[in-house]
Amino acid sequence: MFRWAPWFALAFGVISLVLLLGFDDMAPVAVFGLVAALVIGFMEPIAVWWRFSSDEMISRTVVGSADDRSFRMAVGGSVREEIVWQELPAWTETRQGFVLETLDEGVASLSVPHRAFASDEDVTSFRALLEQHIGPAR
Repeated sequence: MFRWAPWFALAFGVISLVLLLGFDDMAPVAVFGLVAALVIGFMEPIAVWWRFSSDEMISRTVVGSADDRSFRMAVGGSVREEIVWQELPAWTETRQGFVLETLDEGVASLSVPHRAFASDEDVTSFRALLEQHIGPAR
């Protein structure tokens, strides 16, 4: 919704402007459409901002590390998780990052974006760890 709400609002606003400027008897409907377009256009971005700023877990930085033994993630001081490589049966690399499948048969997966790494060498090193411990990408 975050992606499409502004576009829908823009289309709704354009149609409302056409009604306002082209048809005199449609002015109340056009004004209502313009107000609704504004509400739709701003509602979802504000809702996303609110969710991310008000939820303590979502707004915190996730820190991760990996070595020959396991993959670790931590969210602040409250959530720490360590996943041994045997619990990750498969992985895929997309344009944005890595998707690590878990043993829950695709029900749960972990996303590790490329932007999480400090350098291209770190991305290459993580990819090598995945290939070494899990196997080739799907």
